[in-house]
Amino acid sequence: MTRFATLLALLLTVAPPAAAQLALPIHGNWCGPGHGAGPALDPLDAACLRHDLCIAAAGGPFNCACDLVFMDELRRYPWPNPVLQQRARGVYEAITMIPCGDPGGQATKMEWAARDWFNSVMSGREMPTAMIGRFMRMMGEGLERGYLR
Repeated sequence: MTRFATLLALLLTVAPPAAAQLALPIHGNWCGPGHGAGPALDPLDAACLRHDLCIAAAGGPFNCACDLVFMDELRRYPWPNPVLQQRARGVYEAITMIPCGDPGGQATKMEWAARDWFNSVMSGREMPTAMIGRFMRMMGEGLERGYLR
């Protein structure tokens, strides 16, 4: 992992002081660290809600099984339009960088994301830098909409 990815993973996973917790809304009502309330607005938001419920049922963050189920859903769902598909792909790639408790599960997350990126680039569906662009756009929008709760 690059230094930037490591720093970002720490920022997204280390809880701020109890008095204020950063919410980083990435998409809809449920996608993003610390962000979740209201009805799911679309299929991606519903997938994020299911992931949040899985994490809560598992007793907290860093659960590889929840992340892998979420990633599998994001990579296989027939997204209704290219905008939502790209947003889902960005969420998929971002969840890859959030560490989970099982080294084998983390390796699977990284392997899936790397393989999917490689296949997209080699098939000509996207440029090698597309993942960075998706991530930067998504994080920029999340930081714009971010709030302390």
